[in-house]
Amino acid sequence: MYISFILFSIIFIFLGVIENFIINKRVLYKPNFLLYSEKKNKKKSTPEQVTTRVNKDLKEKKRKRPRSKILECLLKEKVEKVEKVEKNSDENQCSNVDKEIREGKRVPRLRVRNTNNHIYASIIDDYKKYVLCSTCSRDATLSKILGTYRRKATNRVINNGRTIKSAWEIGKIIGKKALSKGIFKVRFDRARHPYAGKVEALAEGARAVGLLL
Repeated sequence: MYISFILFSIIFIFLGVIENFIINKRVLYKPNFLLYSEKKNKKKSTPEQVTTRVNKDLKEKKRKRPRSKILECLLKEKVEKVEKVEKNSDENQCSNVDKEIREGKRVPRLRVRNTNNHIYASIIDDYKKYVLCSTCSRDATLSKILGTYRRKATNRVINNGRTIKSAWEIGKIIGKKALSKGIFKVRFDRARHPYAGKVEALAEGARAVGLLL
């Protein structure tokens, strides 16, 4: 009985080797022979499952960028002192602002341009392709607010638009200008600039005076 069992097992192994040689053209001892249980069918993942898995992995790897300590201090100290403009659409209406924008049916765009030395902000009506209001750190009237420094290359005294505080002030100024014209909501267009540093400070400064981004 024992010898017959050994003979049957040898025959099964031999048949498995022959089967594998016919299918794969090589003799390998794999678990999918007749002596072993059949291989479990693995479910292939669909492209949607692959994309969701990749997105999940990216979200897990992506870390939240810490906010600047200077901006946190400005948010704590300055927000309460900012005088918010009252939202009266009947008052302070300008001819260059359409009624649809004042009523909120059409939302203009807040365009930000950031350089090493200065920061620029302008609110644009894309429908009419018209600049409704704008400001920048190069404005000579803002020298007391932003502060100044002497540039070594030209030996000229210019406004300091390199700091987060200056971007915060520019954000407050553009927010007040927009609210005074009846613009209460804008689309924030930061272009290729990441939402950090001066760009983030400008957005938070505009929000501090009551402008919705």
